[in-house]
Amino acid sequence: MTGGSGFVGKNLIPLLIQKGYSVNALARSKKAIEQVEKLGATAVNGDMNDVVAIAWGMENCDTIFHLAASTDTFATADELYDLNVLATSLLLKAAKKADIKNFVYLGAASVVINGKPLKNADENFVSDNLLDGYSRTKLEAENLVLAENSKKFKTISVRPPLIWGKGDPHVLPAIIDAVAKGQLKFINGGVQKFVTCHVTNVCEALILAELSEPGGKPYFITDGEVLIFKDFIKRYLGTQGVSVPDHSVPIGLARFFAAIMEFVWRTFRLKGHPPFYKAMINTLGVEFVTNDLNARRDIGYRTFVSVDEGLSLMNVQL
Repeated sequence: MTGGSGFVGKNLIPLLIQKGYSVNALARSKKAIEQVEKLGATAVNGDMNDVVAIAWGMENCDTIFHLAASTDTFATADELYDLNVLATSLLLKAAKKADIKNFVYLGAASVVINGKPLKNADENFVSDNLLDGYSRTKLEAENLVLAENSKKFKTISVRPPLIWGKGDPHVLPAIIDAVAKGQLKFINGGVQKFVTCHVTNVCEALILAELSEPGGKPYFITDGEVLIFKDFIKRYLGTQGVSVPDHSVPIGLARFFAAIMEFVWRTFRLKGHPPFYKAMINTLGVEFVTNDLNARRDIGYRTFVSVDEGLSLMNVQL
């Protein structure tokens, strides 16, 4: 497994062990090694470029769960290429050399975003305007993975939208920080529809993908509910005792500010992310509903944790 110390990995490792798997997890730092070992995995000390460590970690394994990737939606495709694309290519070559049977890739639903409202999009939909570096490199890596599918080497991709849940290290802290700084504004009032995927549902889907017969395909997965963005965000932050003000900005104005802020941030190489940038608006400010019927039919996916159940599992401590 790659990405074992990440949000999905830290939930997937104990679930795999509970189901009887033995897990080797690539870990590049002392902290990551301690984390995956605490969860019950065997740590493989190395990074995505360490061919020796990767080869050792694959010995006597049947399946690779490739979770590692940069999730920085503000970074350019060039900045993300090595980790998201090149590392995936190297891992595929190593897996084939080691006679691995299954290669399960954690993709992203954002690979179909095109800046316009998406209503009930399935896997046949292809974006004609994929601008942000994260989505572009995730799609390129996914294409590499699916192209290698064969009878002896099954490859498959699982595409969740916004991943959330207890221990969320990305979305929840970022929104809480935006609220504290007075920077959180709902685009067009936050009434756009969108879908989410609880981290437990993501992990269960990855295991079902590994066990399934079909290969060479991507599959959208969701919590099985179409939500209103503002309502979900308020409930999500409410689990942490954080109230969200009803500040709103028209999408046209948000895109205008995003263009200016991106120019300033990149020109002067400012740290962090601007309050508005194009990928954020395209991801969170526009209706985005994907259809996971194919995953439910082909790999037996179902909703394991509902939105209400997931929110009830949250508490004040991240």
